[in-house]
Parts: sequence; C-alpha cells; structure tokens
Amino acid sequence: MNLIYTSKKFTHALILASVIILPTTVYANNSINLAFGKSTTQSSTYSHSVFPTSDKAVDDNTSGYFLDVSTTHTDDADSFFTQMGNEVSLKGGDELVVTVGIKVGNSNSQCDVNNVGAIRYNTASNLFEFCNSYIWQNISSNFSVEYWRFPEIDYSSAHNNFGGLYNASNTPNLAAFAVLKPDGSITAWGDSTDGGSGAPTDSGYAKIYSTGYAFAALKPDGSITAWGNSSYGGSGAPTDSGYTKIYSTGYAFAALKPDGSIASWGHSDHGGSGAPTDSGYTKIYSTGYAFAALKPDGSITAWGYSDWGGSGAPTDSGYTKIYSTGYVFAALKPDGSIVSWGHSDHGDSDTPTDSGYTKIYSTTDAFAALKLDGSITAWGDSSYGGSGAPTDSGYSKIYSTRYAFAALKPDGSITAWGDSYWGGSGAPTDSGYTKIYSTEGAFVALKPDGSITAWGYSDRGGSGAPTDSGYTKIYSNYYAFAALKPDGSITVWGDLNNGGSSAPTDSGYTKIYSNYYAFVALKPDGSITAWGDLNNGGSGAPSN
Repeated sequence: MNLIYTSKKFTHALILASVIILPTTVYANNSINLAFGKSTTQSSTYSHSVFPTSDKAVDDNTSGYFLDVSTTHTDDADSFFTQMGNEVSLKGGDELVVTVGIKVGNSNSQCDVNNVGAIRYNTASNLFEFCNSYIWQNISSNFSVEYWRFPEIDYSSAHNNFGGLYNASNTPNLAAFAVLKPDGSITAWGDSTDGGSGAPTDSGYAKIYSTGYAFAALKPDGSITAWGNSSYGGSGAPTDSGYTKIYSTGYAFAALKPDGSIASWGHSDHGGSGAPTDSGYTKIYSTGYAFAALKPDGSITAWGYSDWGGSGAPTDSGYTKIYSTGYVFAALKPDGSIVSWGHSDHGDSDTPTDSGYTKIYSTTDAFAALKLDGSITAWGDSSYGGSGAPTDSGYSKIYSTRYAFAALKPDGSITAWGDSYWGGSGAPTDSGYTKIYSTEGAFVALKPDGSITAWGYSDRGGSGAPTDSGYTKIYSNYYAFAALKPDGSITVWGDLNNGGSSAPTDSGYTKIYSNYYAFVALKPDGSITAWGDLNNGGSGAPSN
C-alpha cells in the first residue's frame, strides 16, 4: 500500500515529489471540508447519487464547493491547501490532482499521522482514502513524477481562474519562466532582464512568485531571494526570514509573516514602499499598481500608487474580501454591500449602493457583481464592461478579457458585453457550454463533448479554433490559446508569433503553463516543450 501523507509534520526522508491524476467522482461519509478549516464561498447539499463535477467547482485559492456527506473541490487551477514545502496541494475540476509525498510500505502499513492528516491508496481495492475513512475515491494507479513546479500564478491561471486578471494574488511574469526542481533548486529562462537569468544557485526553495518583471522564491524557513528587473522587485527583498506568502502588483512584492506583519519591495510608487508598520493582517490584494491588506476584523490598509488604489480605502471594518481592476479596489461585506476606491474612470464611480452581492468579477477597467439570484450589476469604464450588462438573472459565473465580460448560465447559454472587438459581442447563441476561457482579447467556450467556440479579437484567438471535439481543458497567454486532449495532444490558435503556432505535434502532455508571449507543456516524465516568442520563454526550456 502506498501511504500519501498530507500532514505538515511528516519526515523529510519519506518524500518523493509525485502527481496522482484522479477522476472527479468523489464520495465521503462525513461532513468534512477538504479545505481543512478554510472557508468556502458556496455551499449546497447533495446526496451520494449526485457526483461533484467540474461545473460545481468554484474558483479562488482556498474556496471550495462544500457538500454535505461530502467533499470540497475547486477548479483545476488552485488548491484546497496552500502547498508550502511538504504540505499538500489538492486540485479539482476535470480531475483531482494531489501533489504529495509518497511512502512505499507493505500491505499492512497503517496511517498514524493525525486523523485528517493522512491519505492512502489501497492497491488491492483500487481506492484512494483517508485512513479514518473520511473520504475514498476510485482511481487508477497512474503515478507519475512531477519533476518541475511552476510559480504560484502563471498567465493562464491568473486570467482564467480568479474572475479577472487582477483578482489573482500575483501578477504573472510577462517574459520569463522559472521552475523548481524536486531539490528546491531553480531553473529560469526567457528574457534575461525580467527573470530569465540570475536565479539563485542554491537549493531548498519551496515556492516561486512573480511580478510582471521579476521573481521571488521562498524557502520553508521563510527566507526570500528575488531576481529579475531590479526596479520591479528583482532586488531589495527582505533579508530576514519567517515569511509565509508573497503577493505582488505588476511592479512590487509584499511578503506576509504569521503575525500579519508585511514587508514590501520593488517600485516605490507601485507598492514597493509604504507598507503598514503594524501587524495582524491575514491577506493582501492588489491592483496593477497598489496593495490592500485585510485584517480579521475586516479593516483595510492600502498603499501604492494613490490614484490607482493606494489611498482612499474605507475607514470602517467588516469587509471579507477585496477584488480589483487594474486601477481600483472593491471590498465586499457579508451583507453583500460594496465599497470601491481608486481611479474614478476604471471602477471607482457608480459603485452599486444596494447589497446582496456574493462575488465581484473584473476586466482591467470595470467590475461586474453577481447576486444570489444570478443578476448582474456592472460599473466602471462604460466602453470596457462598465455598462451593458444583461438585465435578466440566473447567471452563475462571469469571465473576462481585458475589455469585455461573458456571463454563463447553468444551461450553458452565454451573454457578453463590453468592447465588441475584445469579446463584448459575437458570443454563441446556442447553449450547453460548461466553461469559458480567455486571452486578453478573445473568449472560447467549451462544451461537454470537448467542442470549442471562439469569439473576439481574431489575432488574440477569436478565430481559428479547432473544429473537432474531445478537448478537456484550454490554456491561454495574452495572444493565443492552447487546447489539450485526454491523449495529451495540443492544438493552438491565435497570434502566430506568440504561441498560436509551433505547438508540439506529439502527445502525452498533461499540463500547460504560460507567460505573456509563450507556452510550455509538461509530460509526466518531466520533459518540457516550449513555444511562442523565442526571446521571451518560447525557447530555452530545461531538460530533466
């Protein structure tokens, strides 16, 4: 039996980096939340006969869809847990991926690491289970080595999994890639000025974060090493240790300690200086140019470029989450009321004065807020999604390009608004779509049979989508899309010089990452194939 430890305290000698690919059907016999105490953003009750599937997943870093009898699962972009060193990262959606350490034992091996801290794979019954029978799942014995670990946020995940590019906790690096090896050493390639060279030469790093032009790597002891453009976070990182997570604007980093104290560095006007000197903060959000930090009482402190969110934060408390355009913050209270601050032309005017909103989405210049009944209110730049939102209700999720929104209903019908050239018009008129992806200028919608419909800016992927079916997931950079099939074959379209051509012609790929200009595809054996702009990550990928 293979023991898969999910405790934070297991022995280093037992760790092997591994990925287990699991189907989505999950059963459980207790009302536990796999986020291990982290809050969920939606909840509902399902009987055992209703299987959690990707359309029931919700996005965000630690949010899940909590089921009574039950499990919590998220989109295949972020995690139930935050992976730090030996901690586990669970991902869900079309597949459930567990990045863990594996100890190989005999058939009588027992789990003895905390009640909710150990998972085992029973080869005899072909079941994946918590040792105390909290959860089990039929899986295949498809074990493969995850040789490389990419930064917390890449361009595709930032654009497709957070309800807007600026709602992600980090700005993806635009022109370089950096990856971790199993020993925690780092390999980087791409534009040398922006992090493609100058990576640390030692090992032991656990995570990598980015601004648009630099990287910062974190060790388990909380020490940080940064490299890349020195003006935008590549130098000036704190010299002490104890940090647990790093956030970023496009031009600066902010690192958080367990006591809630914050250190920032990078461009001084865009969040690199002016961080609060007190402690007690639990999470940091960002526009492209400013930070906002939240305390448990819901009070907010902002710093950075004053006109674009760095000043004007509300002075009261009780806020639970903050959302962003490129220039404005919008904070949400439990009653669904909203307060915004930043640039008046990009979302800090006409903020709705009523309550009842549950989530906020964004383009670069506008917000769209969703209520429980699926009605939508938009505000911000009227040309770029701030007006023209649908007047009916029943929408379940909203997606965005740079200047347009697309809202999805449970029946798979889509309504788009915003700049017509960037996807605000031309949405398909049929229904049955399950998810929408985007580049900066185009949308693509996926059906259960794996067929794809695209619209928007043609040179950004709005035309040229494949006409066959069978695709299971779509990735994007600024200019192009890349669609993956179950056999690991890839089809691309969009700007020919920036990822829309020259994709690998073989199969067997399991995951794709991107920056602004290029893609990289990974196989289970750790091999990497890159394509796109040759000077910005489209060549120079390492071999394992």
